[in-house]
Amino acid sequence: MLKKIDAAARLIGRYSSLFQCPVCGLAMEMNENRTLLCRNRHGFDTAKPGYISLLTKAVKSDYGKAMFEARNLVCRSGFFRPLIERIGWTILTNISGGGLEPITVLDAGCGEGSQLAQLADVWKRGTPEGFLGAGLDLSKEGLAIAAREHAGFIWCVGDLARSPFRDQSFDVILNVLSASNYGEFSRLLRKDGMLIKVIPGSGHLRQLRDALYDRSPKQTYTNDKTRALFMRHFDILDEQQLRYDVTLQEELLEPLVRMTPLSWGARDEQIQQALRLGIREVTADFTVLVGRAKVR
Repeated sequence: MLKKIDAAARLIGRYSSLFQCPVCGLAMEMNENRTLLCRNRHGFDTAKPGYISLLTKAVKSDYGKAMFEARNLVCRSGFFRPLIERIGWTILTNISGGGLEPITVLDAGCGEGSQLAQLADVWKRGTPEGFLGAGLDLSKEGLAIAAREHAGFIWCVGDLARSPFRDQSFDVILNVLSASNYGEFSRLLRKDGMLIKVIPGSGHLRQLRDALYDRSPKQTYTNDKTRALFMRHFDILDEQQLRYDVTLQEELLEPLVRMTPLSWGARDEQIQQALRLGIREVTADFTVLVGRAKVR
């Protein structure tokens, strides 16, 4: 059985045509030392856990290992399963695979990789055509968990503002509850490629919002500005609203609180107060925006 580092290097090498050097923009190839290298000798080593870092300078991520472990627990519980099922069938309905070549999907802001892995499962249930998933995130901690939990994907530490992929490399870009770079999305998508962006709806995790921010301006939320920004750069092919209630096992409340950005601006006493409430049901509320880049 291949070590994770060898399996990752082999997969990246097989699909090295997806990559461009983040320093000079040249094509790259994987060498026998598990280094992704361009002709100008800019090299990036495959890491032992099974991911590759293509950052050109040290970048501090705001998200640490504890947050990603919490998110991994919540994702594995099935919290996002209805959302990923919806996204998967949207892709199956709108994108044809390439026959001998797999569909290429980039999860931009993939975190610990659970959502991309679940999406691959939906695709494989719906069609015999191949699926090549690549995940990009700034956090080595998140990618280390992704590589640990999910084999058979390309996991990359990289900067979305200067992503290490060639023009028109992907059939689909997935951007779930994460920051966007629409210029890069337009560059990376193939001519008929599709961007799927998921943003929270006004009712998302309302029980936590009420507990953390009772009678403060943060108690209410609207996604109007995020939606408007999407529409400035992409033509909307479809817009879907998805809302469902999730029953929480007792041990999942704290990981859910720790992983959501709702808690990041809260004081510790507010978080502890929310945990003491023993919330056992929360609302998941998402707006799924499906679009193609505007023709310039």
